[in-house]
Amino acid sequence: MMEYKDEREAVLMMTEACNSNCIMCPMSSDARRRGNRLLDEDAWEILENLSEDTEHINITGGEPFLNASLVMEVMQALNVRYPQIPVQILTNGRALSLPSIQRKIQPLVTARYRFAVPVHAGNAALHDSITQSPDSFMQTLHGLEFLSKTAAQIEIRIVGHRMNIDHLEELCDTLLQSRIRIHVVNFIAMEMNGSAARNREALWVDYRVFFEKAKPVIQRLVAHGVDVGLYDFPLCAVECAYWPLAKKSITGWKVRYPEACARCDEREACGGVFRSTALLGLCPVYPIEYKEKHKE
Repeated sequence: MMEYKDEREAVLMMTEACNSNCIMCPMSSDARRRGNRLLDEDAWEILENLSEDTEHINITGGEPFLNASLVMEVMQALNVRYPQIPVQILTNGRALSLPSIQRKIQPLVTARYRFAVPVHAGNAALHDSITQSPDSFMQTLHGLEFLSKTAAQIEIRIVGHRMNIDHLEELCDTLLQSRIRIHVVNFIAMEMNGSAARNREALWVDYRVFFEKAKPVIQRLVAHGVDVGLYDFPLCAVECAYWPLAKKSITGWKVRYPEACARCDEREACGGVFRSTALLGLCPVYPIEYKEKHKE
């Protein structure tokens, strides 16, 4: 399971290993320690067999830059063979603070690349306590500042949970006052699997509660010209005026619609909830029913 491919999307999972140990990671700590890597020959097989209809390519992990040589070889190949396909690289950004990585990757980066980087808090103490990795906050910011000097698109991801829910305004301040050239900020609902599930007592917060806390921050970001998205939130957790921000973003095999969703008039438009979260019974849903429609 080091790669996934369908007719629209190709995913190259470079490694399960990570140089952070985020408390809400949906992968297990055992998988991260095991650190399986995508083999070179498997990567080339994926690239050789990309469909002409492929809409985007995702390079992910773990932390993909722990397999940096293969990441950069893949980028070189993509730039030659498939220059038209958008590429997203999901990374914690820490390796991008290293001059050795910067020198190698800078010539490869074009505007077709989007780097999706999670920032967990607006200060080092809280961010590093969430990643359980000293100095990760400053390393991530330095990596983002490097990316801001390239042609890359930059996506900031904010995963919502109990540890950062009351610190979103400070995080917004930090982002807006930084030298980071931000294209989009996406708020991410937790996938309660792996370490996240193990630490659920310290982390879980109802999606509706998190949205209400995020709402003023969303308004500030939009007012500053920053695009905003809501990933993995069911529509019933989001005020209807914000539905255009909600993406159907959960990978198909992970999606579940709890039994109550059968009554919802917006089920077809909704992205559902994570299977793991639903199985734990942690995500109550609130079916949206239009009274006019149900009058007899």
